Amino acid sequence: MRKIHLLTLMSIILFNCQNKTELRTDLQPIYSDSKNALQGNNLYGKVKKIEYYKTTFQNTENDDKPVLNKIEEYTDFGELKKVEYFDNYGELTQTNVIDYNKNQEFIKSVSINKSNESNIIQTSEYDTIKNTSELSVFVNDTIDHKTTFYYGKNGYQIKRISIKGNDTTEVNLEYTFDDNDKIISSTQKEKGNDKSTTTNLFKYDHNNNLIESSYKTERMEVISETEWKDGRIFKQTSYTISAHLKKHKNNITEFDILYNPINSKEFEDSKLNRELKFDYEFDKNGNWIKKNVSMKEHFNKSKEFVPIYVDTRKISYWK
Repeated sequence: MRKIHLLTLMSIILFNCQNKTELRTDLQPIYSDSKNALQGNNLYGKVKKIEYYKTTFQNTENDDKPVLNKIEEYTDFGELKKVEYFDNYGELTQTNVIDYNKNQEFIKSVSINKSNESNIIQTSEYDTIKNTSELSVFVNDTIDHKTTFYYGKNGYQIKRISIKGNDTTEVNLEYTFDDNDKIISSTQKEKGNDKSTTTNLFKYDHNNNLIESSYKTERMEVISETEWKDGRIFKQTSYTISAHLKKHKNNITEFDILYNPINSKEFEDSKLNRELKFDYEFDKNGNWIKKNVSMKEHFNKSKEFVPIYVDTRKISYWK
């Protein structure tokens, strides 16, 4: 069993105490069309490396002890270049290494799984003349499948063709836009299979902020409603509409001004089931370095929130 060195834990505590600060109000989250992994992961500043630790409150031998569960390394242009995953005992289980070309485009990833001793390699090639990209996936050095993506003039994917063994699958995508070039609907359909059709619908407010989106298949529809205040998202509510057209509330999540969840209500058959509360400490760049999570079990008629785990992040930055 891997043990975290006491000096490492003390340095994490010291790091958090030296760098924690109040929530920054001068930063603006990137909610869509992120340019790199940092924006997509809601991170601020030139992050170089993040170590994630989790402390759970259970009756186990690891009770109240921070355990390393993930390490992320970023390039100086904001993309992930390496990710390591660890189990509940801090033992390494999987490593992903990602490479990019001179245009900062993904070209290769190698994923090694320690538990089943397997490896997955993905490579990507680009053709700017045909406006296509080709992704090849190898499992234990044997080709598993290959997919070619076709793009329209606006950069949106319009078709993809996948080949796996003797099977070929073609999927076509169509879009409609409003007067502000915002997507209001997209349809994805597999050639020769009408039942595979999926539709996404989008609605915006007068500031072009997304306020509703839905994902619809033949059997069900999932709807997400988004509420804004002063140009920032502060609440999202999700619903499911089943085949018999009954609408069920799934979740309500509230956010702080930097799009960090601060409260999440989970429903069963539209009845409040559990509620999670999140409290944060931040570093000077605006990234959280400690997250306290507590839960109230409404189905058990709990009166108070009970701490269930603490996440901490040790973050280093490019100079």
